Amino acid sequence: MAQLSLSAVRKAYDKHVVIPGADLEIADGEFVVFVGPSGCGKSTLLRMIAGLEEITGGDVRIDGQRINELGPADRGIAMVFQSYALYPHKDVYGNMAFALKHAGVDKAVIEERVSKAAAILGLEPLLKRRPKQLSGGQRQRVAIGRAIVRDPKIFLFDEPLSNLDAALRVQMRVEILRLHQRLKSTMIYVTHDQVEAMTLADRIVVLHGGRIEQVGTPMELYHHPANLFVAGFIGSPKMNILAGTVEAASADNATVRLAAGASISVPVGASPAPGAKVSFGVRPEHLAIADAASASITGTAQVVERLGGETLVHVELADGATLVVKTDGECLARVGDIVGVTAQGAHCHLFDEAGLCLPKAEKHVLAV
Repeated sequence: MAQLSLSAVRKAYDKHVVIPGADLEIADGEFVVFVGPSGCGKSTLLRMIAGLEEITGGDVRIDGQRINELGPADRGIAMVFQSYALYPHKDVYGNMAFALKHAGVDKAVIEERVSKAAAILGLEPLLKRRPKQLSGGQRQRVAIGRAIVRDPKIFLFDEPLSNLDAALRVQMRVEILRLHQRLKSTMIYVTHDQVEAMTLADRIVVLHGGRIEQVGTPMELYHHPANLFVAGFIGSPKMNILAGTVEAASADNATVRLAAGASISVPVGASPAPGAKVSFGVRPEHLAIADAASASITGTAQVVERLGGETLVHVELADGATLVVKTDGECLARVGDIVGVTAQGAHCHLFDEAGLCLPKAEKHVLAV
């Protein structure tokens, strides 16, 4: 286990700056997930930690020791890649033992480490099989086992589940989470899938355009997004965002008129003055389908996704904007129905013209 520190870490290719400067502290034994869209710099940042990319500026430290100039093999780090990168001519045991044999580790130590890793990952019956005889999930477990046997200070995972089908991804997420609970090692995991990030992480680092937008626990990011980007990226389905104008404001509340005509009261502690343009945000699960005659928001059900235990209703408003409402599986709404929509004000968000989230009034701050 180890503590990792990034201080003003920068990456540029000639004049093209990929990461302008990242500062981050990762605690000993913490599971941190880097998440963001393709091209946001998350894999580049991970590869700089691993020593696979040269650091243009700043410092990377493990347990206080600066490691910028150390090679990947000398950093005490093991990395699991998106591709399994297994040797096809070696069996599972040979693949897991290869790095240790190459490093000249004693044969008895290799046997002990491979046996321990195989037991942790349920690979004991498969040690004599070649990669072509394994399923995708089994191959990924071998790749993880190859990292475990090195007994690293820090585990790095670069989108390790991207090549698996949906069911296997869910299974492997659970296995990786159990592995962290068992090893209690520091782990850094890169993904573009915010569901993976929410289910795995102790803390999530949201990146956009090479910059760290917000760092926090999954529920901190869910309940208190720092800006429009984080609000729209975290959560599935994503947060509904509608244009609005402040009608009235007080010390702990703002009344916002949406472009579709409805007025909604949102508890914020620092509201812009009346007339200010804002973005109104509310998650699909904090909306409800209601009687159109009594609801302040009305629209036409354009799409109804019945998922069994829940239903997603896509409601087109008068101005052409769409609200996605997550409701129970027994919802009776049908395509073409005129429906009402109600919002839970305490769960709504306002964002200023710069896209920053306005703080909630103190009595409405949700515990996380």
